[in-house]
Amino acid sequence: MRKRDFIGGAAAATILASTGACTGMGVTAPAFRYRLGLSQPVDSPNYIRLKEMAERVQADTGGRMRIDLFPESKLGNDSAMIAMVQKGELEMYMGGNVFGPLVPVTEMPGLPFTFKDSAEVFAALDGELGDYIRAEMAAKGLHAFRFGFDNGFHQLTTSTRPIRTVDDLAGMKIRTPVQKMTVDFFESLGAKPMTFTLNRLYEVLKDHTVDGQTDPLQIIVLLKLNEVQTYLSLTNHWWSGFTLTANPQAWKALPPDIQAAVNRHAESAALAQRQDVARLDAGAVELLRGRGMIVNQADTSGFRRHLGAFYARWKGIYGDKAWALLESRVGKLA
Repeated sequence: MRKRDFIGGAAAATILASTGACTGMGVTAPAFRYRLGLSQPVDSPNYIRLKEMAERVQADTGGRMRIDLFPESKLGNDSAMIAMVQKGELEMYMGGNVFGPLVPVTEMPGLPFTFKDSAEVFAALDGELGDYIRAEMAAKGLHAFRFGFDNGFHQLTTSTRPIRTVDDLAGMKIRTPVQKMTVDFFESLGAKPMTFTLNRLYEVLKDHTVDGQTDPLQIIVLLKLNEVQTYLSLTNHWWSGFTLTANPQAWKALPPDIQAAVNRHAESAALAQRQDVARLDAGAVELLRGRGMIVNQADTSGFRRHLGAFYARWKGIYGDKAWALLESRVGKLA
């Protein structure tokens, strides 16, 4: 994708102008050269901010540490990259709503109709709930960096009819991420969910394998889903974000000063990316309407009434401790 196509070009230009690209990097051959894989495109806030992070780490370490980015699933799809990190075949990976099959509790911040906004989610992830999730990821061979990136709250896009109430989901084929929780959610609402990785999203919408999909506004814009979807129904049904991870052995191999540099710039990248997403989301609805999408505000009051058994099932899967940490933030769910 060309940068002028990203949010009409203006947002990407703003982001790039604010990155403060580093110069004057050392010419010494790096002692540590790591690869970082991700599925998002080069015009995404994720790639732009991670590239900035890599440049600053290289500058701060005098060239001793180099991080090469591989966007757009060039190293494989998300599931493949997670497996590569676990096996030590890939040093770093940025993942979205894809860790659930391996670490179920990573799904908890995205449980439907729990958090009100991204600030509430990050407050929880900076506290005990986040510590618990990161410990569970470590047990599965994934070092998770503390500061998460934002993806925003999900909306529904469809090609056949708008989603005005829960009844409109009946029988609809919806593309979801690979997590069982997301599948269960849509099944609980009467839809027919189908799982595909992000790199296949546009394809399965274009060929009508599915009728609709769930994603935040910035992803709908970035992937030009208006070209293959007619309706945008605003539901804010769940939050999703991105987690930067590393192979634990590769992380431990770095000297403390390099670890400190990576942590410092990973935090800065995450905080800047959250602001990028907030800016992009703020203008996305009008942009998509201008591109021909028919936009409506869905009545989601009926969604929650279908979710009593759903919450009870997932409380059992995530466990009492994790559920208590979640409910301490959002109130009683089940």
